[in-house]
This record gives sequence, structure tokens and C-alpha cells, in this order.
Amino acid sequence: MSIHVHNFAVVQLPVKNLEVSIKWYRDVLGIPFTFEFSPGDNEAWLNVGGVGLGLIRCPEVPRLDFTDMVGQAQPIISLQVDRIHEVYEELKSKGIEVGEMTYKRGGGYSFRFRDPDGNLNHLWGGWPSAEDEERNA
Repeated sequence: MSIHVHNFAVVQLPVKNLEVSIKWYRDVLGIPFTFEFSPGDNEAWLNVGGVGLGLIRCPEVPRLDFTDMVGQAQPIISLQVDRIHEVYEELKSKGIEVGEMTYKRGGGYSFRFRDPDGNLNHLWGGWPSAEDEERNA
């Protein structure tokens, strides 16, 4: 038998205040529930394109980002969105502190922000179009 991992099934995030995190991931980022949530539950399950995102209530939330060799903070999770420029402006208009929109040749547009527990998150607009590549040459 040969093992073949073909997809992520679940990503779990420790959170201090589950209800605040649900509002953030569901209401701000638009991620729907996978299973029904009832107040008092210690976990909530959302669905990111078929991958479970578990928000797990914890007494302490560890730091879930790291610093690379050039001193830049890197997120553990990166989520893909459509219309990244519109998403960026929408989050800013809601008073959410977002990092600078960046463009990586061959990699497209992205930006970073932190969730209510301080977890560094990254939104990516998908692979760049030929027009994007030309505009950013």
C-alpha cells in the first residue's frame, strides 16, 4: 500500500473568545458554518472550500505565526478570495487594520491582517492574469 494525501481535511485555530471569532470568520470574512453552532459549545466548524476550519475555545492562545530568515512575519494560514482589491477596501472601510497590498511576480496580489486573537492571516487573490503580470513588470 502506498499512502497518498490528496487534500487538507481540517485546520484548527485556538481562540480565546469563540463567539467573537465566529463573528470575525463568519461575518467579516464570509466563511459559512459546516455544522450548526450552539452558544456554549467549545468549538465551531466552518467550511473553507470543503476544508474544515475549526475554531476551538482554549484557555491560552499560542502565537500562530513565525518570522522568516529576513525578519518578516509569516502566517500559518493563507485564504484565497475573489476580487482581492475590493475585499481589501471593504476590510479597511470596516476599520480592520490590514497590511499593505503586495504583488509577487508569478504569485499575484495579497495582504495580511490579524484576527481577534492576534493570529496573522493572509488573503491571496489567486494566480495572476497575464494583464496583472504585464502591469506589474
